[in-house]
Amino acid sequence: MHILGIHLDAPFIRGALLRKERKGIEISVLKDDLLGDSFSHAGTPNIPNVKQLYIRGARIASGISAKDFLMRPLKLNIASSRYIEEAIAFQSEAISHFNPADILSVPLVQQKGKGTVEALLFTVPRKALKNHLLTLEGLQIDPDGVSALPLALCHFVRWKFPLLSDAFLIDLGSSETTCALLENGQLKKAHVFVGGIEKLLSALWEDRKKILLKKEIEGAAKQIDLLLLKPGLNPHLSTNLSQLRQEVAKAFHSFCREAKREVIFTGRSDAFIHLREFLMEYSESKWPLTLEEQKFAISIGLALEQTSPQPLQLRREEFFPRKNWSQMGFYALLLLISSTLLSGILFGFGIRSSSVQKGEMLRSLAPSTEGSVEEQIDHWIASIEKNDREYRFIHQAPKVIEVFSWLSAHPLLEELKKEGDPIEVQGIRYQLITLPKIDAPKDPYLAKVEIEFLFKSAMNARKFHEALRKGDDCVDPTLEMTWDALNEGYRACFFLKNRSPYVP
Repeated sequence: MHILGIHLDAPFIRGALLRKERKGIEISVLKDDLLGDSFSHAGTPNIPNVKQLYIRGARIASGISAKDFLMRPLKLNIASSRYIEEAIAFQSEAISHFNPADILSVPLVQQKGKGTVEALLFTVPRKALKNHLLTLEGLQIDPDGVSALPLALCHFVRWKFPLLSDAFLIDLGSSETTCALLENGQLKKAHVFVGGIEKLLSALWEDRKKILLKKEIEGAAKQIDLLLLKPGLNPHLSTNLSQLRQEVAKAFHSFCREAKREVIFTGRSDAFIHLREFLMEYSESKWPLTLEEQKFAISIGLALEQTSPQPLQLRREEFFPRKNWSQMGFYALLLLISSTLLSGILFGFGIRSSSVQKGEMLRSLAPSTEGSVEEQIDHWIASIEKNDREYRFIHQAPKVIEVFSWLSAHPLLEELKKEGDPIEVQGIRYQLITLPKIDAPKDPYLAKVEIEFLFKSAMNARKFHEALRKGDDCVDPTLEMTWDALNEGYRACFFLKNRSPYVP
């Protein structure tokens, strides 16, 4: 599996191609290109160099800047994890003051506990997401997934340093600087401010444009030690550096307060000598990164996120990738064809199995009639039905438990019970009068039931007597029935209907 992470770091575009295997994740290629060189003078886009990293079937991921979304933490008390997204969507609509038609809210579940869920809610203006996709479309890039740059930065740091769970991350981009707080291995806060390395280089050129060409500025910057910089000789650069340092300091104190945090720099930290030390009290730590890893940290992180079980996916609703719809249609068609073929194979196998069984049946019966297989089997079925005989020794009389069940579910007794006059059974006797024996196999099964009971109302007793006389599925009205009035209550004797003689 190959994943390509694309990072738009104007005026650069950076790509990282990763390969995921059973052994782990391996970085295949890292490549960058100038966005300005990706367009011809006629305005027609040329293919950027990063497109050379495309591999058939590879998943492409990009990310939007922190200035294009609002991130809020959510904590929900919810019993079932099946309704997490619905609950988060409902809560986000309740607390948001934006027009739902103008924004897209996507939750990222970070932690699940017993009855609680912690998540980050990313609220993105649809216009900002559309502009991001249009920019990539101009470069002939159609990403499968769109995430957030601070989140990609956290994925990179956790992949590079698995033991590092808390850190303050600073990405020195070309056009903007991104700060992110990594806490307990998860992204907690993010902030971005306009002003990156290109702005510093432009300020340096303003200071030295009389002695340097613009294309020489980047090389000259790499020779300037910011700890020895003289503000009087570099006023524009000093002003911009001070502003950048203040913004970084405010973000650090806002995110970390008094807590000590490991500081990780990524991006173009080699643009000036001692740039990291100038921006913060920074010293080389036990979490070192190579210059190449710093430069491609976000593009690597974007690709890494796609390997996680639940990556952030902002391409939803009308932004869902068209090529994914085509793939889904292809897979659905393939599934339909496979199902049809499998059904046909099973149907043919069933017909063949039935024919084999019929043939074996004919051979075992050794029929003497002529005709087709079906005609011979029909002849034997007719012969069996013609000579059908009951097997006398299969018990046909209802069991005692069936009598109890009939009595407890009798419709009339249920009705009288609702009227406040339930039957009070004082005694019940079940007797098998006759049954087939070896010396008398033709004797029928004949079961007799005698019930002594009591009703509050004599009229209700009469109703029960009439119901017994009419008979039902249990009582046989064609045989003798007796009814006696006792000193306290009544006695009824009746015979039961036999069940079907066939074994079910």
